[in-house]
Amino acid sequence: MDFPTLLDELYAVPPGEFTATRDRWAREARDDGDRELAGRIAGLKKPPVPAWAVNLLVRERRDEVEQLLELGAAMREATASLAGPELRELGVQQHQVLDAMRVQAGRLTLAAGVRLSLDVGEKVVATLRAGMSDPAAADAVRSGTLVRPLEATGFGEVDLDGASAADSPVRPAPAAKKTHARRSVPKDELKARREERAAQEAERERAEAERRERERRELEEAVDAAREELAEARDDAGTAAAELGSARRRSEDLARRQEDLQAKLAAVTEQLEAATGTLRSAERGAHGADERVTRAQRELTHLEARLPADP
Repeated sequence: MDFPTLLDELYAVPPGEFTATRDRWAREARDDGDRELAGRIAGLKKPPVPAWAVNLLVRERRDEVEQLLELGAAMREATASLAGPELRELGVQQHQVLDAMRVQAGRLTLAAGVRLSLDVGEKVVATLRAGMSDPAAADAVRSGTLVRPLEATGFGEVDLDGASAADSPVRPAPAAKKTHARRSVPKDELKARREERAAQEAERERAEAERRERERRELEEAVDAAREELAEARDDAGTAAAELGSARRRSEDLARRQEDLQAKLAAVTEQLEAATGTLRSAERGAHGADERVTRAQRELTHLEARLPADP
């Protein structure tokens, strides 16, 4: 595997697996006898989550990232030509695209098992914004091998020292030379820069205000929904309480009726037992009387048979 391909594959690895993968590949290169390659691999830095998230965007959403960087180039051209209305329109587009890219980064990293915090999301946006503001920074973003997030330190000024593991163009320059360059900037360009910074700041403030307003509306909608749910729950609770009271009264009434019926049943049972005893006594008396009648009939028949016949 050549070094550029190795870089591309290594910086696609999630942060939690980076160190083990790097060290394994370094050992493999050393075992193959390529100590120089092993040393270069071992010296590669693990990217923090914001840089890894941008690298992931470059790999998974390259077209969108390229459109973002092209938008940055258009904004720089608009600034140079003092196209104020066009610049403001591009600033709106910048905010929309950056916001969409933040969402995309969150989805991609979550799919890889990493949830982006609000602070990390801001660093992702700052890195993409830095890539929009400077061609060299754009190349560093395109490389997909960032080892740290980027941040514009001034108008079109991005510190790229050690920012990427790839051999992407950088702009190391002495501080005195930068100072001389700033002094030689034409007044019209300085004015354009100030206008761009003002437009960007205004756009950020507008976007922040919109975000707060959107959150406020969402919160109000959630509160209204909660109130409606509470009202419905109270109505249901009132209905349930009324039904419970009715059921309870019905149950108590049936319990009283059951007690009355049980008492009446006990009395009837007692009467039935007494009547049954009387019936049995009467049956025994009737049976005894029947036997007496039978005996008397036999005795009468016997006596009549013994009577002498009339002369």
